[in-house]
This record gives sequence, C-alpha cells and structure tokens, in this order.
Amino acid sequence: MDIPGGRYAGRSADERRSRRREQLRATALEVIAEEGIGGLKVRALCARAGLNDRYFYEAYGHTDRLLYELADEQLAEVVSAVMAAIVTGSDDTRTRLRAVIEAGVAAIADHPARRRLAIDMQTTDELRHRRTELVGVVANVMLDQARELLGEEAAAGLHAELAARTVAHGGLEILTEWLRGELDIDRAQLIDFLVAMILTASEITTTVQREMSLG
Repeated sequence: MDIPGGRYAGRSADERRSRRREQLRATALEVIAEEGIGGLKVRALCARAGLNDRYFYEAYGHTDRLLYELADEQLAEVVSAVMAAIVTGSDDTRTRLRAVIEAGVAAIADHPARRRLAIDMQTTDELRHRRTELVGVVANVMLDQARELLGEEAAAGLHAELAARTVAHGGLEILTEWLRGELDIDRAQLIDFLVAMILTASEITTTVQREMSLG
C-alpha cells in the first residue's frame, strides 16, 4: 500500500515521485530520438515507461511542459560542451575555433534526442524562441572570443553584433539542414565551412559599414 508520506518498497514518497519523473524524462528522450516531438503522447509515453497515466499528470500536467524542460536542459548541455572546448582551447584562433565547432556539432549530432530536437526547433513558438536564444548565445560567444583572441583588432559595435547574429543564424540553419540529410557533405566538410564562415564575420562587418557609409 502506497501510504502518503510513508515508505513503500524501501523508498519515501518523494523518492518514488523523483524516480517516476526520471523514468518519464528518460523515456521521453527515447521517443524524441525515434519519433520527434510529435511522438510525445501521454498514454503512449506512460505505457512505454511502465507507469500509470496519473503519474504523468502529477509530474507535468501537459507534454509541452515536459518537452520544454527537456529542451532547455539539452540546449544547456550543448552550451556547456562548447564552453568546455573554449576553456581548454588553443591560443591560435583557427585551431580554437575548429575545436569549439567540433565540440558543438558533436554535442548535437552524436546525441539522438538532441539531434532530433535541433531538427524540430522551428515547429512551435516556444521552441523557436529557444532557438533564437541559442543564436544569441552563439553570437555573444563569437564576439567574446574575438575580443579575447584579437584584442583591439576585433570588430565591435552594432554592426559586429548584427554580423555575429547573421553568422550564428546561418550556421545553425546549415547544421540543421545537414542533420536532416539535405546536404551531401560529410562532417569534416561541414565543420570546414562553419570555420571559414565564422572567420569571415569581421569581413562582413567591415563590408556592411562601408556600404552603409556610401548610402
């Protein structure tokens, strides 16, 4: 008998709730990896996790809440992988940049659920919002790294910020197309292109500033 506040099978009520929540989360990641976010249905998810439907509603109430919690956590893991590559990276700009991009691509492409989440990031308003936030994070990382590695030679100001966001948007879209299998290139070619694109960000800034001054 499951006595509120008591223990059952050696676990407290809070421990059992936590365990069921982790079962739901782990199962949801499996479903996302196999079927995408459209596969998150309460009854099917609970059946796969071996849990009664009521436990899902006790923990989350709606699949969207579970989805967005998982999305936030998985995106945080990607950012963490990128930041770790920066901390341990070389002082050479191109070498560090390549290591950072390799880490970011691997963090997404080699994790089945993250891979599918990246593909599905434009399917709801909330996920699009998170994608936009990720673009902002990537753009800020690019600007910070430019300042650290190039010092006063790094582009700065509004145009530099806009160029960084443009490159971040474009890079994320290219990565997504590659994940969907729409680009006939291998991972090394993808990374080569992303490295080259980011390295030209300062040139984009200079070109835009020149063109706007002519206008």
